[in-house]
Amino acid sequence: MLKNLTSISATKCVALLCCVLALMTAGVAMGQQKGVGSGRGSGSGNGAGSGSGFGRAYSQGNQSSTNEATTVFRSARDLITDGDWAKAQEKFNEYVTSFPNEKNLDAALYWMAYADYKLAKYDQCRSTIDRLLQKYPETNWKDDARVLLAQVPGDSAIAYQDMVKIVRGQATPPPQPAQEPQTFTPTIAMPAYTLAAPAAPIAQVEGVLTPGAIGFGPSEAVDDDNSNDPCEFKIVVLQALFQTDVQRGIMAASEWLKPGSTQTVRCKGAALTLLGRNGGKTVTPVILGVARSEPDLKLRARAISALGATNDDSVVDALRDFAMSSQDNSIVEASLYALSKHTGERAITVLGEFAANNSRTIPQRRVAIASIASRPGEPAVDALFRVYDGDQTVEIRKAVISGFANRKSERAGTKLFDIARSSDNVELRKAAISAISRRGGDKAIEFLLNLYDIEKNEELKDQIINSLGYGSGMWAPVVIDSGQTVYTTSSKSRMEDQRVVRKMIEIARSPQAPMERRKRAIGWLSRSKDPEVLKFLEELLK
Repeated sequence: MLKNLTSISATKCVALLCCVLALMTAGVAMGQQKGVGSGRGSGSGNGAGSGSGFGRAYSQGNQSSTNEATTVFRSARDLITDGDWAKAQEKFNEYVTSFPNEKNLDAALYWMAYADYKLAKYDQCRSTIDRLLQKYPETNWKDDARVLLAQVPGDSAIAYQDMVKIVRGQATPPPQPAQEPQTFTPTIAMPAYTLAAPAAPIAQVEGVLTPGAIGFGPSEAVDDDNSNDPCEFKIVVLQALFQTDVQRGIMAASEWLKPGSTQTVRCKGAALTLLGRNGGKTVTPVILGVARSEPDLKLRARAISALGATNDDSVVDALRDFAMSSQDNSIVEASLYALSKHTGERAITVLGEFAANNSRTIPQRRVAIASIASRPGEPAVDALFRVYDGDQTVEIRKAVISGFANRKSERAGTKLFDIARSSDNVELRKAAISAISRRGGDKAIEFLLNLYDIEKNEELKDQIINSLGYGSGMWAPVVIDSGQTVYTTSSKSRMEDQRVVRKMIEIARSPQAPMERRKRAIGWLSRSKDPEVLKFLEELLK
C-alpha cells in the first residue's frame, strides 16, 4: 500500500487533494443548510446554524481566559492599594504563573517585587526585578524597577548614583537595616514612590490606566475588550480635566464627594487623591468632610490619608482626634500617615503624644516613633527624648533607640552611649549597641571597643562583636544632585579598620574567650584583605 501511494505522480496528488477539499466544503455546506450541530458547530434548526462553531468556541474560550486574567490582575492591584502585601504578592504570582501570555506581565513582576520589598523579602525582590529586566529589557517599568532595586538594603552606593537622574526631586526614605527593621507601611492606599515628570503639575490617580499619564509609574496595557469600566473611564476624564483646568477639576471632584453623590467608592477615592495632590488648602473642607462623615470605612481612611498631602496645619487637630479616638486600625494608620506628611512642629508634637499614649497598640506607637525619627531637626530629637524618658515599656524604648540611630544629633549619640553603658535592662543595652554601630563613625568604634574591654556580661560582649562586624554593611548618607539626602550602604568595610581587625585577632587568639565567639571573630576576619590577617590565620593552622 505504501509503495502504491509513493508511486502516485505529483499531478495525481494535487488532484486527490482538491477532491478532499471539495468533499469537506460540501460537508460544511450541508451542515449550514440543515443547521445541525455536530460537536463543532451549533445550529438553531432553521438554517441559521453555523458550521464554524469550533472557531467561535475557541474565540470565546480565549476571551474567557483574558477576562479571568484581567480579573486576577485587578484583584492583585487592589490588594496593593489596600497595603495587603502578602496577598498581593500571592495574587500577582498567580497571574504570572497562570497567564504567561498576557500583556501585563511586566507590570505584574514589578508589583510582585514591590510587595516582596514591603515584606522585607529582599532576596526575592532582587530576583524578581532581575527577572523583569532580563525578560522585558524595554519595559516602561524599568526605571521604577531600578529605583526599587536601589532601595533594597545591601545594594551599593553606585546603584543609587545610577538612579540620581530618575529620583531627582523625590523623597526617598532611608531603608532600614536588617538588624532592627523599623518600617512604616500603612495599610492605606497611598503610593510610596512616584516618577512624575518634573514640570507636570498634575498627579495621576493610582491604578488609572492612562498612557503617558503623570504619576505613579507607566500606564498598564489592558486588553481593549476589558477596559470599558465606566468608572475607570470617568476617572481618566476627571484627571484630564485637572490637567486642562485645575479649578474646574476641583469643582467636578468636589461634586463627586458631596453627600448623596451617586459616584462609586472607586470614583470617590480617585477624586480624593486628585484633590489632595492638586487642590492645596482650598479643598481641605471637602476632604475633611468625607473623613468625618463618609459611611464607607475604606473611603474614610482614603480621605484621612489625603489630608496629609494638603500640609494644612488646620487639620492637625482633626488628625489627632482620628488617631487617638478611633478603634479601627485602618483609620489610626491613615491618621498617622497623614501626620507624617505634615512638616510643621505641631504635627511632631501630636505624633509624640500618640507615641506616649499607652492606650494605643505597640505597633501603632512604633509607627509614630518611626515617623518622628525620619524628620529633620532638633524638635524631632526632643520628641524622641520625651517618649523615651516618659515610658518604661521595653518595646517602645527599643523603638526610640532605633530612631536615635537615624539621627546625626550629638545628643542622640550621647544618649545611646549612656544606655549601652549603664541601662539596667540588657535588651535595651543590646539595642543601643546595635544602634551605635549603625550610626557609624570613629566615636562609635572607639566606644564599642572600650565597652568590650570593660563589659562583664558575656551576652553583651557577643552583641558588641556582632555590631563591630556588621559595620561592613552600615548605612551612610549620600547627597544627590537635588540637594536631597538618601541613604545607602557604605563601600568601606569595618574589616578595613585596623582597630577592629586587631580586636578580632585578639579574640580569636584568646583561649579564655568562648569558642563560639572565637569562631565568629575568625568569620569576620575572613572578610579582611589585610596581610596580617592572612598571616594570623596561617599561624592558627600550625
